[in-house]
Amino acid sequence: MAPESEPQAAPFEQPPAAQGQRTHPASAFVRVWIWVAAGLFAFGRDVLEGGGDRSLLSVLWVGLALVGVAALLGVVFGYLSWRFTRYFIDGREIRIESGILTRKSRRAPYERIQSVDIAEPFAARIFRLCELRIELAGGDDSRLSLQYLRHSDADRLRHLLLQRAYEAGSQAVGAPAPSQTAEGEPGQPDGGVAVQGPHVDLSPPILVVRPVRLVVATLLSAEFLTPAAFMLVLLVVGLVFPGFVIVGLLPFLFWAGQVIMSRVIAQWDFTLRRAPTGLHVTRGLLSRISQTIPYDRVQAVVVHQAALWRPLHLERADVTVAGASRDTDGGGSSATLVPVATPQEVRMVLGELFADVDPETVPRARAPRRSRLFAPIGWRFRSAGSDAHAFVADRGWVTHRTDVVPHAKTQSVVITQGPLQRWRGVADLTVHTPDGPVEAMGRSLASADVRGLAEKQLALAREAREALGES
Repeated sequence: MAPESEPQAAPFEQPPAAQGQRTHPASAFVRVWIWVAAGLFAFGRDVLEGGGDRSLLSVLWVGLALVGVAALLGVVFGYLSWRFTRYFIDGREIRIESGILTRKSRRAPYERIQSVDIAEPFAARIFRLCELRIELAGGDDSRLSLQYLRHSDADRLRHLLLQRAYEAGSQAVGAPAPSQTAEGEPGQPDGGVAVQGPHVDLSPPILVVRPVRLVVATLLSAEFLTPAAFMLVLLVVGLVFPGFVIVGLLPFLFWAGQVIMSRVIAQWDFTLRRAPTGLHVTRGLLSRISQTIPYDRVQAVVVHQAALWRPLHLERADVTVAGASRDTDGGGSSATLVPVATPQEVRMVLGELFADVDPETVPRARAPRRSRLFAPIGWRFRSAGSDAHAFVADRGWVTHRTDVVPHAKTQSVVITQGPLQRWRGVADLTVHTPDGPVEAMGRSLASADVRGLAEKQLALAREAREALGES
């Protein structure tokens, strides 16, 4: 057939017919625990409201009935959800169709794929399954996931999707190195490329954070010590008012639990490796997470140092990634670049992202003494400055933070000055980046310094974008 006689593909044309694949059948049982928990909650409520009129045997029968019915409903719902979920991989996109009563179809063109990661939630690990997470360009709600697959299937699909994304010209995906290729192999998506690969990334790690260091750093952090101090005060008060303590402790126990979950459990056995497209992170005690931080999507970095960490020479680094979906494993831990490390290790990792950026060498303008009205102690720790590569801002004394923004990532520059600040001759300077943990603010600096830094930052940002051809 002559090329001109071939039909033209419409923008929203149905993809070529392909046989959909199902996830692993055991996926139907992975989330039954949620229904069992609901049954236990109903049982507890029934016991509290039923009083002590019933015998112990009748109470146990009611409990078994509630939990059993909940578990049965969970199995039935899980089976139907698994039965009506299929994924399709054709020449242009991956499509996931799901829904029992209301059908839902989500499509991801290969050129929009930013990364493909493997996660192992705790319940899925019991069944030796894992989840494949596909990050797309577009911000919130930009993640597709396949729940749940065997590790070998997840590895094969990950390599296949990265290969297709690279061939489609995705800017965030480098060329993977398939170890085996076979055409039309039975059981493979759309009879196409089948790629085998090990589940474990065998590249040597550039940073491993030991659990002992995680635990010590968490116990010495302000985020943990604050609720711990409140609980200690409540326990002392409880010597006089016992009933008040039980109610008052609950929110602080929840607060401390959240800190432990995000700083210790979620970051357990944190390992960082170089990958062709970014830094590859594996972490987690209960739920094992494997994710990639793409080099070209990193917008800025913030380095934290708690006051009690300074004698131990420890720091933590978080990162803002453009278009990243919201965290799903609790505590915002997916924004963590380094949970705890020495300053030399943090600078080494920062150098992996921005080769020319070294915050220690950037000259700063410090907050003047007259700004102590706004921060009687913290004004000594406030400064901001820039060199040829990045803007850097410092602030905080209980927990000191250093925000680093490469010039090419600058979105806008804002100067703010309130009435009291005008009286004292100081102002704030903010360098905006996409939403994330980084807040690059020079607080209460001398007005003349702020104007000079703002003009310089705008010029450097413009030059950096022109050098990248973004103008």
